[in-house]
Amino acid sequence: MSKYVYPAIFAWNDEDQVYYVTFPDAKNWFTDGSTVAEAMENATDVLNLMLLHLEESHRENEIPKPSNINDLQKTNPSDIVTLVAADTEAYAETLAIQENPIRHAREKAGLNIKQLANLLGAPYRTVQDWNSGKQFPPKWVERLVIDKIHAAI
Repeated sequence: MSKYVYPAIFAWNDEDQVYYVTFPDAKNWFTDGSTVAEAMENATDVLNLMLLHLEESHRENEIPKPSNINDLQKTNPSDIVTLVAADTEAYAETLAIQENPIRHAREKAGLNIKQLANLLGAPYRTVQDWNSGKQFPPKWVERLVIDKIHAAI
């Protein structure tokens, strides 16, 4: 996993009232946003998702080489040409935390499911279900479990 920087073009569309964002180096990578800030956030998301997908599917050879921002031409004088950064390692970790915070904390702590069940004094099957995503505890319990894992390491 790596860090990348790609040029992007933010073009305001009066009819749709959004900034359309395109990456000139990647034909099918695009997004939009109703404000520059929202468009930038969405552009960062799209860039990370697309690059992470290529990395995880072992298609690094399909990762386009970024153009020099100075070589890009604006279609409209109001277009914004800027750079968008991606850190696929950090993004993958963010996705893992969002997907299953308890499993992520357990893995980071180097605990297996049985060790976590013992640490919590919880039934193995319950912890196994949390880990697999079959069921999740209430958010307040999730926070207590993660705090207990962090305290154990």
